[in-house]
Amino acid sequence: MNETRLRDLLRRLFALRLMRRTPPDCQLSPALLGILLWVARSPGCGVLELAAEMGVRPPTVSVGVRRLRREGWLEARQDPQDRRAKPLFLTDKGMTLVEQMRAYQMDVMRRFLSGLQPDEQEQFLALFDRALTAMEQTLNEEA
Repeated sequence: MNETRLRDLLRRLFALRLMRRTPPDCQLSPALLGILLWVARSPGCGVLELAAEMGVRPPTVSVGVRRLRREGWLEARQDPQDRRAKPLFLTDKGMTLVEQMRAYQMDVMRRFLSGLQPDEQEQFLALFDRALTAMEQTLNEEA
């Protein structure tokens, strides 16, 4: 019974697509924003690393990276150690958008928790963390 309720709650949560929501005035798709956010977390990464982390093929990422570079969101620099490598970095324009996106996501998370009192939020987060940690351990043991 609890498993069914959890499944239904997770379906509702995933349907909200909270982490893929974009500000109403955002010019980029969630996929392109995902590339920018990943480069923000891992400056200097390359297309192969991006593709592996995003679970897509390198040509798919290459198309997005080309567009982001053409529109001034990303820049590729020359790697002095490997002339073929082109590590990716955010431009000032890209960094501004990432900062706006992070602020927007924090607002979405605040709204998600707003139905709970502060002590309930703490309890919810502690229980959620405990359940998630247990699941991570289980999956690590199975791997």
